[in-house]
Amino acid sequence: CAGTSVTFTASPVNGGSTPLFQWKVNGISITGATNSTYSYIPINNDAVICVLSSSATCPIGNPATSNAVSMNVNPLLAVSVSVTPSANPVCAGTSVTFTATPVNGGSTPGYQWKVNGTSISGATNSTYSYVPINNDAVICVLSSSTTCPIGNPAISNIVTMTVIPLLTVGYTGSSQIVCNGTVPAQLTGTPPLNGVSSTYQWQSSIDNNLFTNVEGATNLNYQPGITTITTYFRQMQNALETCNGPLPTNTVTITVYDLLPVSISIGVSSNPACHGSPVTYSATSVNGGTAPAYQWQVNSINISGATNANYIVPPENNDTVTCVLTSNAPCTIGNPATSNKIAMTVNQPVNVSVSINASANPVFAGTLVTFTATPVNGGTAPVYSWKVNGTIVIGANSSTYSFIPEDGDFINCLLVSNAFCAMNNPATSNFVMMKVSSVPSTLVLQNFNITDAKCFDANETITVAGSGSEFTIQSGGSATMIAGNKINFLPGTKVFPGGYLHGYITTTGQYCDSKSPSAGTAVEEIKTNTIHVTEPFFKIYPNPTDGILELELNGLDATEIIRIEIYNMTGEKVISTAYAGGRKHQLSLSGKPGGIYLLQVVSAKFSGTARIIKQ
Repeated sequence: CAGTSVTFTASPVNGGSTPLFQWKVNGISITGATNSTYSYIPINNDAVICVLSSSATCPIGNPATSNAVSMNVNPLLAVSVSVTPSANPVCAGTSVTFTATPVNGGSTPGYQWKVNGTSISGATNSTYSYVPINNDAVICVLSSSTTCPIGNPAISNIVTMTVIPLLTVGYTGSSQIVCNGTVPAQLTGTPPLNGVSSTYQWQSSIDNNLFTNVEGATNLNYQPGITTITTYFRQMQNALETCNGPLPTNTVTITVYDLLPVSISIGVSSNPACHGSPVTYSATSVNGGTAPAYQWQVNSINISGATNANYIVPPENNDTVTCVLTSNAPCTIGNPATSNKIAMTVNQPVNVSVSINASANPVFAGTLVTFTATPVNGGTAPVYSWKVNGTIVIGANSSTYSFIPEDGDFINCLLVSNAFCAMNNPATSNFVMMKVSSVPSTLVLQNFNITDAKCFDANETITVAGSGSEFTIQSGGSATMIAGNKINFLPGTKVFPGGYLHGYITTTGQYCDSKSPSAGTAVEEIKTNTIHVTEPFFKIYPNPTDGILELELNGLDATEIIRIEIYNMTGEKVISTAYAGGRKHQLSLSGKPGGIYLLQVVSAKFSGTARIIKQ
């Protein structure tokens, strides 16, 4: 390299012990250059030789001249590098590429990029890209591969980055709800958060899509005029020393509602209503909004807690019910609204019942019996269901029901009333148990010896004894004859003292196996045979009786024993007693069912019978 000192060294052959050297440059001997070495700063193409004078004995080729060394001296090269960015200043977030331009970098220059004095790992190319921040200082260090460089490695110029912040817009006011034809509140804006000398442009849209500038609306705040349709507003903001402007703010929606008349109507599930029974009042609102508020009133007094669309309560007669609706809908008129009035009619409940009776009971087999239901509070269109032995009779739905019963059938009726405020509905009637007798048409009684209680019956005629036969009633025995038409007591009919015979014609269809006739039933007595009695010797009263009887005796000895027996119509002995004399005695049928009974009084001399009606 130019300016570099070079030392030349001579190597003698057979120079002797005191060889002599003379150095020459470009053929010119160099004064004082007489050693085996010579140093100087050559220039390009200098030719350097050395002449040796040997001190050896018998030398040949002496003095000897060396080979010539032709010097190649390269000039010194100044190394440098400059750096340029792809852009400066830039917007925040922008990637910048820095390019290094070398001078005398050689064929394989080396690069090292630094940001703010710190080497960037891997940044060893002639270019370097990254996203800078404001005031970043970027340089590049060049290591040249050229011959004879000076100023190597070289440090580039410093690129100080100016990074402009992005525009950050402020916000406008909140959305509004206004009524049709009114002026919205002023729209207020907030300036951008960075930059200077901000500018504004208000824009509007009716579909929140295509916005157009509002002429003259270039201030921070904006007062819209009367608004009749829903409109969307935003503000375009810009500022110096910022990037990416102008930008839109948030969108403010001014929702316009038509004026809505508020009203409410109410109805009731039942009016008239029944006392003590809840009814439901229902409110139907018009323009009540998303959360209508209700307040029910009874007789103009607010009911605590009654704030739903439905109100359930058992009303009182003459109550007046209303409901007040407060709408949360925007742009209402007539708010709050009061409903129509409902004046309540409340009736007292009525108890439903039904009783039935049979046209005849007991009856003969095959007799058609009509049952009649008597309703209480059955309404205008009562519905009947007849049951026989617990089973509903299909089609038997009127107040009467006729059929031919069998013995033991039990009949009742179910009543469904349509009376208003009916209680105990449906109602079930009493039961009627049917007694059905199988009685022969005619009966002939011959060669009977009666020692106990017997009863004989026929639909038409009973013939007793006759044709040489006998019908005998012994003492203690009794016989009752019941016929539908006629009883013939023929010769051979005998009743011994202490025995009893009674015959009568039935007019009610009650025979031996029927129930006792009810109190007051008329029984037509045809004949009473009292054997051995020439005149009445006793009286029984009161007759009919409610249970207590007085027996009064006549013509008997004070010590005479009398036997008294009372039979029901089936021949069953219900009372048997004896008295020793005495004129009056008391008998009791209390607790016995109502009907006809037969009294038999027997003494040692007399016997007699009497019919008793127990009420």
